[in-house]
Amino acid sequence: MRDEILKTELLDQLTILKEAYIKLLNDKDVLLNWGKPQLEALYSTKIGIWLVSRLQSQLRIKALRFKIEKINSALNTRQPVDLLQIELEVAVMLAEAESRIMIESAKIESAKQLLTHLSTPERSVELRKLYRELAKQLHPDVNQQLTPGQIQLWHQVKEAHEHGDLEKLKALRIVYEKELAEADAAEKDLTEEQLALQLAVLKEGIKIMQEEIVGIRSVFPFTIEANIKDEDWVESETAKLKEELQRLRAYEEELTLQYQQMISLL
Repeated sequence: MRDEILKTELLDQLTILKEAYIKLLNDKDVLLNWGKPQLEALYSTKIGIWLVSRLQSQLRIKALRFKIEKINSALNTRQPVDLLQIELEVAVMLAEAESRIMIESAKIESAKQLLTHLSTPERSVELRKLYRELAKQLHPDVNQQLTPGQIQLWHQVKEAHEHGDLEKLKALRIVYEKELAEADAAEKDLTEEQLALQLAVLKEGIKIMQEEIVGIRSVFPFTIEANIKDEDWVESETAKLKEELQRLRAYEEELTLQYQQMISLL
């Protein structure tokens, strides 16, 4: 009788820890696969687009200054000015920076696409709720007694969740109802030693997961989450970038005129 009571208590603890672990797993997944992309998308479309414009202007200025310096150097040493060679040197010098601009521009386009194809809040909540239910039964971290068939089913569940396929998750739950029930039943057959071991593993796993979540929240884009949702902050930052762009463009126009005058005299 006492052994039965102890085992019941261990099973109750296991249920509590499994739910806690799966919740943390879900929280981490939401941060990485929903929160992070959406915050990055907001940043790209509200601020990033101006940062790319600034980078493009800075790059053009760098190219113009380099050309002017090369022409002046050639003239000062009475060497012939090879404009083609100068253009080739500029292309090599700026290749890496231009590649960065292309990558950042692609991010902005992807961000626009993401923000126009968001799932409804209701659908996202239903998807995560169903995933948590299935993960509690099939996630290898909280179910060490899974059969090869149940592990394969878990991979299908995980793939459907990653693709936001709510319909597939619903279908998997219905089609594999027997396998899910067997996963629940197997837990009750664990010995006290096995239960104690699984409890210890889950406790450590929960600590690690909590630390990982703190780490995720401590870096970009979560460090600017409050700011990017604050329209006053966005407006202020945008105004600063626009003002800087005006100064850069004015300087770029001066350099362009200077460069054109120089090559017209060659």
